[in-house]
Amino acid sequence: MEQATEGSSGSGVIAGRDWSGLPEEVLVSFLLALDVPGAVRSGAVCTTWNAAYAAFRWLRAPSPRQPPCLLYASGALAPGAAALHCPASGATLQIPFPWAPLARRPLLGSGHGWLVIADEASNLHLLNPITGAQAALPPVTALHNVMMGTDKQGGPAYAVYSKPGYEPVMLEIDLAHEYMYNRVVLSASPSAGRACVVLLLHMPMGEVSFARLGDDRWTWVASGEGTGLPWRCDYEDAMYSDVDGLFYLVRTDASMVSLDLNGSSPVARKILHVLKSSSPSKYLVQTPAGDILQVWRLKDYVDPQTPVNIPPDYDGLYPYVEPYTVDIEIYKVDLHGQRLELLEGLPDYALFLGSNASMCLPVKDFHGLKPNCAYVSDDCLEYVHFCKYNRREIGIWSMAEQSMSKLDDVSPVLYRWLYWPSPIWIKPSFL
Repeated sequence: MEQATEGSSGSGVIAGRDWSGLPEEVLVSFLLALDVPGAVRSGAVCTTWNAAYAAFRWLRAPSPRQPPCLLYASGALAPGAAALHCPASGATLQIPFPWAPLARRPLLGSGHGWLVIADEASNLHLLNPITGAQAALPPVTALHNVMMGTDKQGGPAYAVYSKPGYEPVMLEIDLAHEYMYNRVVLSASPSAGRACVVLLLHMPMGEVSFARLGDDRWTWVASGEGTGLPWRCDYEDAMYSDVDGLFYLVRTDASMVSLDLNGSSPVARKILHVLKSSSPSKYLVQTPAGDILQVWRLKDYVDPQTPVNIPPDYDGLYPYVEPYTVDIEIYKVDLHGQRLELLEGLPDYALFLGSNASMCLPVKDFHGLKPNCAYVSDDCLEYVHFCKYNRREIGIWSMAEQSMSKLDDVSPVLYRWLYWPSPIWIKPSFL
C-alpha cells in the first residue's frame, strides 16, 4: 500500500491512501462488487485484505456477477497451476490447480463454476478450480452397460455392452474417458448437495444416465412407451432449465425431448419431432427471457496451419487435418408450432459454446463482451482426444460479419494451451 510521504515544502502531502486501514466489513462489501478473479487477487494485497477475503469466503455470499473465462494449462505456468483468461476484460489470472497437473487431466465439461474431470481410472469427478472443493461421481462400472473385464493381454479393462447378446467393446481403463463420455450437464452447483443432478450422455451413441450427488450408481434412462425416452440414443447435447426444472435434450436430427427427474422415476416426453437430418454440431441454450435455442456449428477441415513440436514418445494420431468453424446458425425452438425459427443474430447477447454448458448472456450486464457473437472453444471429441497436438479452435464468431477472430493475447506459438487439454469456458464461482 502507498503511504503518506513528505513533499518538497516540508508539509505532509498525501501521495497515496493506506487502504489497509479500512474496516473489514467495508472491505467485504467492496469484495462483493468485484468479479471473481478480482476478489481472488485482493487476498494477496496485504494481511488486512487477506483477512477480509477469508471473511468474504466464510460468508458464502453469492459470487459476483462474472463473465465466463477460458480455463487452460500452459507450460509457462508454475507446476500444478492453471490460468483463467477473461475475454471481457483481457485479464489473465493464475490459480492453483489442486487436483493434479492439468496437462494430465482431460476437461470433459463445466457448469456453475465447476469442472468435470476424469481420473486415471476414467471415473468422473467435479472440481471447483477457485475454491479447490471436489466431489466424486459414481464410477464407470456403475453405468448400466459397463462391467470390469480383461483385455487380450489379460489386463484389466472396461467391458462396454451396446445390446444384449452383442460382444462388448473393451476399453483400456486409463483411456476409457476418450470414448465413454459425450456430454456432462449439471442442474445446480455441487455445493447444493443432493439438489445437484448430473446428466450424462455416454457410449454407446449418446445414451442417457444421471446421478444425484452422493449416489453410488448411475441411473439409466431407458427408452420405452409412456414415460421412457422415445429414442434410446443419438442425444448430442442437453441443458437444464431453471424456469421449469426440466432437462432438455437434442438429438443429431434436431428432434428434442424433455426429461423430468424430480419424481421417483424419470419422465421423458417427446417435444419436437424430427425436422431434418443434419451433421452440424448442435447445442441447446436458454436465453435470459426463457426462450430455448438450438445452435448449429458448421465446420470444415483443413491441413494443419501451425507447425508443432511432437514429443518422440507421443503415441496418438498426428495432426493431419484441423476443424474450423465456417458458420453458426441460431434457431429459436417453437414447440407449439413444431418448428425451428432461424434467427439472423442475437444483437443483445453473447453465446459461449464448447464442452461447457452453453451460455447466453446479456452484454449489457457484462462490460467488454461483444454483442451478437459466439465465443467458441474446441469440442470436437475426435480431435480433442485423439489428436492431442492439433491446434485448438478458440475465438469469437461474429454473427454479423460471419467470420472468426482470435481472442486478444492468444498465440499458438506462445501458448501451448491451444493443444492439450482442450481449454474450456467456465463461469468462476465461490460456491
